[in-house]
Amino acid sequence: MANTRLAVSKWVRNYTKAWLKKDAKAITSLFTEDATYHSHPFRPVTHGRKSILDYTLGALDVEQVYEAHFGKPVVEGSRAAVEYWTTMKEKVEDVTLAGCIMLHFAKNGLCRELHDYWVLQTGRQQVPLKWGR
Repeated sequence: MANTRLAVSKWVRNYTKAWLKKDAKAITSLFTEDATYHSHPFRPVTHGRKSILDYTLGALDVEQVYEAHFGKPVVEGSRAAVEYWTTMKEKVEDVTLAGCIMLHFAKNGLCRELHDYWVLQTGRQQVPLKWGR
């Protein structure tokens, strides 16, 4: 991939827009057909774009996404790490999801492997001042 840093920034921008709109198809389009998605270290791995779509539809089954902040990506070769902070309303309460995604990109700029490390807290938590820098 010619410029991984630009590709990662574009990918994160598109992912953020899609997450805020709860657009699972737009999120899924950011992955290769044979991508793997590790949604949490202790959950089964999701294989392929169709399975990623199914997982994403479930993950976006929330009332509203209030905000989604992604930090400045750390890029090395075709890999990147990005911190994130999201607040949303689930069925009956507000929650905050904070974590870091590790991405591995194909030459075409699509993600071919994602590892997500996150923690969920009840309530709308404020984004820490230096989060994602």
